[in-house]
Amino acid sequence: AIFAVLDQLHHINHFYQFSLQYFVDIFHAVLRTSKSRPAGSHENRVDAIIKEIFVSTYRSTALTLLQKDRITFAMLLAQASPLKMDKSLIDKVLDEDLKGVDLSTNPELRDEAMARASSIRQFKDSLSQVPEDEWSTFFSAEFPEKNVPVLGQTDNELDRRLLNLLLIKILRVDRLVPAAEVFITSLFGAAMLDVSDDLSRIVKEVTAHTPIALSSSPGFDASYKVDQLVERTASRCANVAMGSNESLANADAALANAAATGSWVMVKNVHLAAHWLQNLEKRIDSLKPHPDFRLFLSMESSPKIPVNLLRASRVLSYEQPAGIRANMRDSMASLKEAGSQQPVEKARVYFLLAFLHAVVQERLRYAPRLGWSGFWEFNDSDFECSIFIIDTWMTTVAGNRSNIAPNAIPWSLLCIMVTETYGGKIDNASDFSVLSQLVSSVLTPAAFEENFALQQGLTVPNGTTKRDFEAWIKGLPEREPPTYLGLEANAEKLLLVAHADEMCEGLRRVMEVLDEGEAIMAEAAEVAEVE
Repeated sequence: AIFAVLDQLHHINHFYQFSLQYFVDIFHAVLRTSKSRPAGSHENRVDAIIKEIFVSTYRSTALTLLQKDRITFAMLLAQASPLKMDKSLIDKVLDEDLKGVDLSTNPELRDEAMARASSIRQFKDSLSQVPEDEWSTFFSAEFPEKNVPVLGQTDNELDRRLLNLLLIKILRVDRLVPAAEVFITSLFGAAMLDVSDDLSRIVKEVTAHTPIALSSSPGFDASYKVDQLVERTASRCANVAMGSNESLANADAALANAAATGSWVMVKNVHLAAHWLQNLEKRIDSLKPHPDFRLFLSMESSPKIPVNLLRASRVLSYEQPAGIRANMRDSMASLKEAGSQQPVEKARVYFLLAFLHAVVQERLRYAPRLGWSGFWEFNDSDFECSIFIIDTWMTTVAGNRSNIAPNAIPWSLLCIMVTETYGGKIDNASDFSVLSQLVSSVLTPAAFEENFALQQGLTVPNGTTKRDFEAWIKGLPEREPPTYLGLEANAEKLLLVAHADEMCEGLRRVMEVLDEGEAIMAEAAEVAEVE
């Protein structure tokens, strides 16, 4: 059942490809570790091993999945598990005809939503028995999954959790994904969702014949993860970047040398040379690599990557750091000591650009409903190009002076050029207009005035050095309110509702394929019996 789920995950994302050997390796690893555990009854031991197989499969596979798809996979494993529960309730949660609403922001829909809840057999007779203050708490709570009214009669704790999930879907759909996470931890334990991104552990787990593929969204290069590991472990690693005429020959030479000596190879941007990947698995096998040999491939999540390579590799997905704080921290770190160059006003303008860069990227999380109407491929090259523009023009204006007046900075020119740099990715007039407004609201001489607000509640610091601005960034919340991005305060709730819809859609898609497969197998079994 587990491998059947793994084998159909590509219906959610092309990159989710897993071989039977991948699952067999997990199975054997669980059996090996189970031997060291204290012996109990045969039944308890079997139950513990089965549970560990589900947990290990999730924790290993989650590293391949995007964050938004991890809970979908966890729910698919719950559906596939042999644990005793009424799985028809999961079907109810996924029922497209059973509409969910968020009564915390749409209280006027209460009567309509309660009528839908009363159509559920398990809820019908108990809705009216819940005190009004319990309903009020549930409707207004920030975390309603912790305050679900007790409805229905059941002695099965897992069924109780599923009923809670169903009620949240109907009345507080904005919290369906967090509630699903609560349900998963009740099934498999809190450790289930505690996924560790430890590249050194993965390097030890795979063999010399298994490439480690680092997949990332366009514009985000995850190869620095390998660079950090190489530095930390003092390993020998050759680096080859695809994209030039000589890169193919260089990559082949590096592979042959590393396979013979037991060192590592990092081939970057392999999506630019998809044809080179076609027979890579066979080429590695023919080299008879040294056991210590490891091959890392960095790539954008492109449909050009061959499926056979994805199935033969250990694929790790990396995403742009979430949140303004993480984004700005990375941008400022990339500047090194650029902020110390003359004139000193550069440091503040660099800081303003780092904020702008974070905002345009973070708004993509809300696309296409909010933020942007399209998933524009803003990336670090836009930031680097804009830094070059700022550096060039401020140096020109300053001459040999260490300071310049803020009004002497060519703001209009900078705004036009930065807008064109980022706006080159946009083909929607409305979004281009939003971008232009964002740029002009941030890159302004007013940013040098005391208590200048980047957004409501977000005041620019008074410092003048890169270190001053980095200290301010460190004090930002890990996850900013939507107002920092120029969005409405309820945008996060709308995003959570969209995530709930996406989770349900992914579950329906895979479960329909699994159900079709079961029906075909059952039909084949009947034919075999007749014959």
